[in-house]
Amino acid sequence: MIRVAMLSYWHVHAWDYTKQVQENPGTEIVAVWDEIPSRGQETADKLGVPFVADLDEILARADVDAVVVDTPTNIHRDVMVKAARAGKHIFTEKVIAPTLKEVNEIIAAVKEAGVKLTVSLPRLNDGYTLAAQEVLAKGLLGELTQARVRLSHSGAIADWLPQHFYNLEQCGGGALIDLGCHPMYLV
Repeated sequence: MIRVAMLSYWHVHAWDYTKQVQENPGTEIVAVWDEIPSRGQETADKLGVPFVADLDEILARADVDAVVVDTPTNIHRDVMVKAARAGKHIFTEKVIAPTLKEVNEIIAAVKEAGVKLTVSLPRLNDGYTLAAQEVLAKGLLGELTQARVRLSHSGAIADWLPQHFYNLEQCGGGALIDLGCHPMYLV
């Protein structure tokens, strides 16, 4: 059994990952931390697990094998470096971090600690991506020299994105970094 600590419920997909952890027979949620203690306590109460207000304390727990990181993007580096150094495997919402320097620091900490790091890039395995990869592998389009990808959703106009998704500091770049990363990694 992999025992998981949920680190923040800032990101819009945090509850999706919670459900996936709960539905996997090999994983269980054992604790919650959040940079906003009231949100963390409320979430922990809903899940029936302890809320731990101190990040270092939750990462020091022997009953935590791995973490799911859904913090604001601008604190990914600090949270993931601490998690890696604590020997916790990491599943994180994209993007890894807002700058290459921070990404490299996270990767170095992960390598040094010998833990696993997985980034949520769900569209890599969607049917349309797999079909495009097959067409390219067969050379059916010849040698590609340019690609155009468009990806959108109704989050802003249908008002289902939380207001903090528009906080430039926390997002590290707004929609371009959080939604725009999908077409970038697909290309």
